Amino acid sequence: MDTDIGNHPEESSSQLCAMQIDLQNDSTGNDISSSKKLTKNTGPFSVQDLSHLLKTSSSLRTQIFSSSNVTHQHDNEDEFIIKSISNGYVSHAFTLKVNNKFIDKNSRNEYFIKVNKNKHAKQMFDAEAIGLHALQEAYGDLVRVPLSFASGYLSQFDDNQGGWFLAEFVKMKKIRTKDSNLKNCQFAQVLAKMHQISAETHSRSLHSGQYGFHTNNFYIHTEQDNTWQNDWSHFFIEQRFKPIIQRMKTDPHLIDDHGKNMELILLCERLIPHIPSFLASSNQVQLRPCLLHGDLSSQNWSLDKQDRIVIFDGSPFYGPFEVDIFTMPEVFISAYFDAIGGPVEGYEIRFEVYNLLRLLRSIIDAGLDTWRPLIFQSLTKLLTHCGAWTLPLFRFPCGVKIPVDKIKLPSSANSTIQKKNVVLLYGGGFCPIHLNHLAVMDFVAETLEKSPYEFEIIGGYFCPSSQNWIEKKLPENYLPNAYREALLMLSTEGTRWMVDRNYSLVNTHAKKIIKAIQSSYGTDFEITIVHICGIDAIQYNGDKVSTQYPLVIVDRLGYNGETLWKEYIQTATTKNRERLIWISPWKGETRSSTMIRNLLTNLNDNNHIKTRQSLQNLLAPSCIDYILEYKLQKWFQSHKVL
Repeated sequence: MDTDIGNHPEESSSQLCAMQIDLQNDSTGNDISSSKKLTKNTGPFSVQDLSHLLKTSSSLRTQIFSSSNVTHQHDNEDEFIIKSISNGYVSHAFTLKVNNKFIDKNSRNEYFIKVNKNKHAKQMFDAEAIGLHALQEAYGDLVRVPLSFASGYLSQFDDNQGGWFLAEFVKMKKIRTKDSNLKNCQFAQVLAKMHQISAETHSRSLHSGQYGFHTNNFYIHTEQDNTWQNDWSHFFIEQRFKPIIQRMKTDPHLIDDHGKNMELILLCERLIPHIPSFLASSNQVQLRPCLLHGDLSSQNWSLDKQDRIVIFDGSPFYGPFEVDIFTMPEVFISAYFDAIGGPVEGYEIRFEVYNLLRLLRSIIDAGLDTWRPLIFQSLTKLLTHCGAWTLPLFRFPCGVKIPVDKIKLPSSANSTIQKKNVVLLYGGGFCPIHLNHLAVMDFVAETLEKSPYEFEIIGGYFCPSSQNWIEKKLPENYLPNAYREALLMLSTEGTRWMVDRNYSLVNTHAKKIIKAIQSSYGTDFEITIVHICGIDAIQYNGDKVSTQYPLVIVDRLGYNGETLWKEYIQTATTKNRERLIWISPWKGETRSSTMIRNLLTNLNDNNHIKTRQSLQNLLAPSCIDYILEYKLQKWFQSHKVL
C-alpha cells in the first residue's frame, strides 16, 4: 500500500508506505521523488489518468461495483470522486469514493487504489494480495489487515504497461506524540504474541522449521526469492543479501555508479563468509521461523478509528522474529524483549547485519544515495567485529591488516653463510596491474638471490599508491581503489607475492611491514627492505625512499635508461648512489597500464571473446574474468576525455 499524504490535521486516512515517507522526508532535503530512475520505474499517473482508466477498464469497474450494491446509474453524473494521496514513488495511490446516488446506503463506498506503470506491476500486486491474505489469516484476530479485492493490467492490449491494485480503504488515526511510547509498547506485546502463534502453527506444517514462503514477493521493484530453506544463514545470504550485490553488478542503472558501488560490492563480498557466524545462535527461540511482516517500521503500522492496530505494506515470509523488530524504536524493542523473556545474546550484531541489507536496498531500489556513508559505517563495524580489518578504517580499503602468510622463513638461519633476509616492496599506481609488474618482481628476486648480492628473498609486497595520488596523476582515467585492489589480489594469487593495502607513506610502509612480520615470526632474524621502481621514477623514489633502504631501479622499454640513470647519479649524494641497484637491460615484453586503459576505453562491442583475446597477453586470466564480470570497460568509457 502507498502513502496517504492527505491534508488531515487530526488523522491520516490511508495505508502508509514506510519507504514512501522516508523518501519524501529525506533529511537532506533532496527531492527524491523527482529522480529520473524512479520516474522511469513508475511513470506519471494523475487523477485524470485514473478517471480515464475507470471509464475504459471494465474489470476495475466490475470489481468496484461488485463490492458495492449498485442501485441505479446516471450517465450525466460522475460515478466516482477521486483523490490523489501520494505523488508516486513505489506506486501512485488514490482514494476512490463511489457516488452515493449509485449505491445502497449500507454498501462500501470508499476504496484504496494504487497504480504502477512498471511492467511487473501486476505480478507485484498479485504477490501483495497473497501476502495480505496470509497476514489476515494468521493474525486477523489480533490486528487489522486491509482487505485486498483485485488487481489488473492498465491496458487490456499490453501486459507490460503496468497494473492497478484495489483494496479496502482504512481510515487511521494519527498517533499523538505523548501516546507514542505507550502505543509502541502495546503493539510490541501484540507482535510478540503474533510471532509465537505463527511459529507454533508453522511447526506443525509441511514446512516445519523452514524459512521462506509459498510464493515470491517484492521489495519495491525487486523480486524476492522465498524458496524454502532449512538454514537461516543460507536463506539470508543466497536469497536476500547476494541478490542485492548482483543487482549492483548487472543493473544498467547502477553500473554507471561503478566507482561508488564497486567499493560496496567488494566490501560486502568480503563480509559474506562471516555472516553465518553473525546469524548463528544456540538459542532455538531466536532462530524459530514465524510469519514476519517482512518490512516492518514505524511508518507501516497505525491505529484505526476504533484503536485497533493496523498493519500494511508487508512482504511476508517465515523467518526469525528479530527481522521484524530491528527497525523499530528502542521502546518497542525493549517491550518486545520483555514480552518474550528478554533479548537473545548477540542480537545487536544481527540487527546490524539486517540493517546493512536495508541500507543497501535504500540506494539500489530507492535511489537514496545520501545513505551511502551509513552503509560504509555499517560495513566498517561488521568487518571490524569479525576481525577482518583493524581500525581506523576511513575509506576502503584503508586499515587492512598487512598479510604475512606468504613469508618464507630464512633457510640460512643455521647456515655458515649468513644472507641478508630481504622483503621486496614494489610501489606504483597499478592502474591496473599487469603481467610485467609480476615479471619485474620475479626478475628482481631472481637477480638479487644470485651473486654478487646473495640476498635471501623471504617475501614481497605490491604497494599501490593512494587514491588521491592516482586521481591527480590520472584525473580522467583512474581506477577506484576497489578495482585496483581486486585486480592486485587476483594477480598475486598463486604467487609468492602479497599486497599491502595500507596506503602509507613509502618509508612508513617499510616500518609497518617489518613490524607485522616480526610480530608473527619473532625478532630472531633481521629483515632488510628493498624498494623497487622503474627507471622513469628514479628521481621521485630516489628522493622519497630513505637511504637506509636499498633501491632497485628496473629498466623500462620506451625510456632511455642510461640517460636517466646518468642524469640522476650526477646529482645524487654519495649515500644515495651507494644504495642504488640498477638492473638492466630489461628483456620483458612491452606492456603497460596505459595500454590496458586505452584498450578498454576504445572497445566498442560487447564481444567477450574479442575482449579476452585483446587482454590475454596483458593480464592474468583471473583479472580478465573480473574485468568482464564487472564491465570495467564501461568505467573507462564513461570517464573518457572527449
